[in-house]
Amino acid sequence: MIRLPIVILIISGSLLCAGCSTLKTLFGPEPPPPIKENPSPLPTIPIPTPPVIKSETQAAQLERARELLLTGDDGAAQELFKKIASAKGVPGVTDEALFRQGLLTLKFETETGGYPQTRQLLERLIRDYPGSIWAVQALPLNDLLVEYWTSELSHGKIRRQVKALKESNVSLARENKEMRLNIEKLKSLEREMEQKSRR
Repeated sequence: MIRLPIVILIISGSLLCAGCSTLKTLFGPEPPPPIKENPSPLPTIPIPTPPVIKSETQAAQLERARELLLTGDDGAAQELFKKIASAKGVPGVTDEALFRQGLLTLKFETETGGYPQTRQLLERLIRDYPGSIWAVQALPLNDLLVEYWTSELSHGKIRRQVKALKESNVSLARENKEMRLNIEKLKSLEREMEQKSRR
């Protein structure tokens, strides 16, 4: 009787010698590999975006303007204050810029017209930023300039009146002189007539 392990060895050996075709015959064709329906996409590599260069902030402009004031470059500082004041308002920045611009304008502006540009800046500061410390400081300064302008108007009116009175006085003095001359002429004529009547 043939033992089972020997039989298995004989069958295995003959299958190995016969090759893959015998295996395919015994067990059927080899199944195809499974098809991947949705292959995973390749990983995307992020493309670096160029850095956005932001323009100088109003706070940085204010700091630079302060430094210009310290170095005595009032003209350049005033230009920066104007730039800040013309941009969108930023509390704590725009109000200080308006106040400092007002002071510089007062320095450069003549008193003709009562410092109108300075008063315009201070009035804007007081109107737009009423709770600001800069508005608190601007209020008495603006009141002083308004009072000065009012007094200038009043003094101007008085000066014009004084000038008119002086001109009138000169005219009256001239007329008075002419009247005295006429009176003297009349007196002289009267004396001549009396002398003639006595003859």
